[in-house]
Amino acid sequence: MRQTIPWQEATTPLALRELALDLARTALIVVDMQCYGDTPRPVLATNLRLRDLFRAHDLPVVFLRVGSFLPDARDQHAKRRESWLRRPGDAEPYRCPIGSPGYELCAELAPLPTELVLDKNSSGAFNSSPLDHYLRNLGIENLVVTGVSTNHCVDSTARDAADRGYNVILVEDACNDADPVAHRATMDTFARHFGVVRRADEVVALVEQALARAPVGAR
Repeated sequence: MRQTIPWQEATTPLALRELALDLARTALIVVDMQCYGDTPRPVLATNLRLRDLFRAHDLPVVFLRVGSFLPDARDQHAKRRESWLRRPGDAEPYRCPIGSPGYELCAELAPLPTELVLDKNSSGAFNSSPLDHYLRNLGIENLVVTGVSTNHCVDSTARDAADRGYNVILVEDACNDADPVAHRATMDTFARHFGVVRRADEVVALVEQALARAPVGAR
């Protein structure tokens, strides 16, 4: 059942003040909450809260993982292969292939057998995974996006989703970046041009309000 909700603030001529959204066609996309770094830990609790919310209402949850498909990362383009997560002074680029401990999702997230876990070897999930294919098959129109890092894989995936016609909510306090300035810039730019930015409390309230308004048979 579609319900009209507040959408973008009228800061640009192209802003959409309201949007008709069908909660049943909404999925949570959890981006790269993996073990290879510390960036996921500060937002893990918020991601778990949203995961539990979507599970409780039988709404799709999709987990993404990033790394290489081959141990030597030959499946990635040369620039990414040589620079991904490489810090100044490192003699060798970081490697995080499928099957390595760092590649795994944070154990607390524990995807269910009924939840998709998709692998990608690029920043944007639409470039190197079948994410779009599965979302279309599931009838998804709206995405709630969380994860790390804000200015890299989260931003690339969220912008690509918006370009493909999905209505995207970026959850500010469920995303994290090692650079707070980059995090803030991503949120500001995304809200201006691509979708909306909300906090987790707002997303929870939106879901609960939508369920309260829905006819009993539609829940």
